[in-house]
Amino acid sequence: MPAKKAAKKAAVKPAETPQAAEKPKKASKYPYKKLVVPAALQGVENGKLSGKILRGVKCGGQMYVEAAEAFDGMYDQAILSGIKLRNIGDYRSYEAQLGLFKQRYALEDLGRKPQVTRTWDGKTWYLKPGMAPCSTPGKSNHGLGLAIDLDVTTAKVLDWMCANAPTYGFYLQSDDPTSPEFEAWHWQFAG
Repeated sequence: MPAKKAAKKAAVKPAETPQAAEKPKKASKYPYKKLVVPAALQGVENGKLSGKILRGVKCGGQMYVEAAEAFDGMYDQAILSGIKLRNIGDYRSYEAQLGLFKQRYALEDLGRKPQVTRTWDGKTWYLKPGMAPCSTPGKSNHGLGLAIDLDVTTAKVLDWMCANAPTYGFYLQSDDPTSPEFEAWHWQFAG
């Protein structure tokens, strides 16, 4: 099977297929910057953004207007560099966050190692084996239009993102690939 087809077939879609992705093995430095919610989004209910502050991005999906503008600049540069960025998860409504959370977490520990827990609705929830983590409903930076999940199943795409995304204000939520919370596909706009 040609490498391109194999990469496409192996692509992980966290929003649609909630399974744990393989940890990347190539990038030498994972760019991280703490996410600070922009003033325009302070007080806006997570997962309830109006169409006035969302805008489409060139690879499909929606993001907060400022993040979308920065992303499209990065997308254009990626194309010029021979890289095709593919969206696998963008803005999530509260309802979408709730559905994803209930797919991935259970009220009992089903034996996932290492275990990742969340507290929601006054209870402890346990990440199911084989699933990638997600935020509790109403806490996701996808729900503020500040995050996009990209197909980084090829080292070429991940390396390009690690080297170039910070120029456009995009960072990973962690720089520790050994953490069970590390998601090489999850890029957030931190300005």
